[in-house]
Amino acid sequence: MGELQSGQVLYQAKNGPSIKVRKDGELRIVTIQANEYFIKNVGGESLNNYEVNYPNGHQYKVEDNSGFLLSFDQKGELVTEYGTLYVNGKPIIPGGAETPYSPSQLVTAAYPEYHTKQGSLFLLYLSFFFMILGWCSFRYRKFQDFQFLLSFHWLWVNDPEPSDFYYFMSKVGGVILMGAGVFFFVKSFFA
Repeated sequence: MGELQSGQVLYQAKNGPSIKVRKDGELRIVTIQANEYFIKNVGGESLNNYEVNYPNGHQYKVEDNSGFLLSFDQKGELVTEYGTLYVNGKPIIPGGAETPYSPSQLVTAAYPEYHTKQGSLFLLYLSFFFMILGWCSFRYRKFQDFQFLLSFHWLWVNDPEPSDFYYFMSKVGGVILMGAGVFFFVKSFFA
């Protein structure tokens, strides 16, 4: 995604054409391969209902039902949603469709509130927790002793002390936790 000028945004796709979205007052103009689609919010402030005009003159209405977009044609009939497939850089138009882009896909492209957000904040925090816990288990003997107390082994044994094997396994466990932290860190950006 890149900002072109004031009121214009360009979305680059890996497998398909780039999409340019331009604001013109209340109107949003979505340009895909020199075809311009005009989208207007006609629902007011409380409702998000959109009017989508195709380059060939056909008009559709798109209603937002709690974040789920439903498309209707000029007769008020529900339009079947479909995904866009590309073969050798050219879109495949499903049977009965006039364009490879459904009205709800165009509304999704035009309004950022419908874009899916990438990443997971929970996994990011979990990765930091695992890395800190792993580093403390690997590096600090006092933390290893504290973990030994948390194991409640001292309830069954008189004068309990951790063995050298326990300290070694604490270090191994710390390395494993840090590895899991790195894994969750990377995973948090793609979830």
